[in-house]
Amino acid sequence: MPESNETRWSLERMEVGGRLQELRTRTGLTLSQVARHPLLRERGVKLDATALSRLENGRRSISRETVDALLDSYEARAEERQEILALLTVDATRRRRPSLWRRHAAVLSPMQFEGYLTLEPRASRLRNYQPALIQGLLQTPDYARHVIERMRPDLSPADVRGLVDVRIDRQRKVEDGALTEFRALIDGSSLRRVIGGEAVMRAQLEHLLAASEQPRNTIRILPETVGCHPGLAGPFVLMSFPTVTREVVWVEIMDRSVYFEEPAEVDRYAQVFRDLWNRALEPDDTRAHLKKLIKEPSQ
Repeated sequence: MPESNETRWSLERMEVGGRLQELRTRTGLTLSQVARHPLLRERGVKLDATALSRLENGRRSISRETVDALLDSYEARAEERQEILALLTVDATRRRRPSLWRRHAAVLSPMQFEGYLTLEPRASRLRNYQPALIQGLLQTPDYARHVIERMRPDLSPADVRGLVDVRIDRQRKVEDGALTEFRALIDGSSLRRVIGGEAVMRAQLEHLLAASEQPRNTIRILPETVGCHPGLAGPFVLMSFPTVTREVVWVEIMDRSVYFEEPAEVDRYAQVFRDLWNRALEPDDTRAHLKKLIKEPSQ
């Protein structure tokens, strides 16, 4: 299993590392051979095999000088060099955290969530399964506040307000970002779980119905009659990007988040999502169900 308990800040860094590993493999060089390569010594680049391995896995930063030396050592083609250096430039421009994150770093950092916040608005495709609640990108502020208060009783009121602000800011950033397709799969039981009272829940259902009409959103409800299935292990998000080849899976647990980017892990979550998606209500039936819930009298 990959090192999933450590947030990687830069998708570009992972992509650069992966591309460099592909080039090294193509040349037939081992990690140790690259570390002793005369061109690196000539340029003053100091890398041992362990450092190079971490670089290839995206677990350490890399300078332009080091990349240049490696590209020359691997005899990279002009187009390969251009693509890798472009990714490196993007990585360098994304390292400053937004002021909202800095203000609430004391809460966000232990959650290991800033990596997700960095990636989410850059994703062109999101597939999000949520077994117990409505997805964060589809929550109203009132619903979000009650969810955070109840799920994180350890937080102060100020921290709760801060996380609500971050969640609504996420929605704005995604709205203005690269997203072209959002598939939201909601467990039917979450729609009957009253959070914040009847008025808050009704407003949330109305908001969800409106969101289902947006062209890039496809929302499906998984009927409770489906019974037990792998998705009950917890919520997850599959993320695809327009500028890099790899996909990632992000999993949020009680007070932190983990991610996976190994193809076997991504494929496993993708298969679960496909299976549940095909067993869920069609979009029109989902909207009809939401309208029915909205019209139901308060209990």
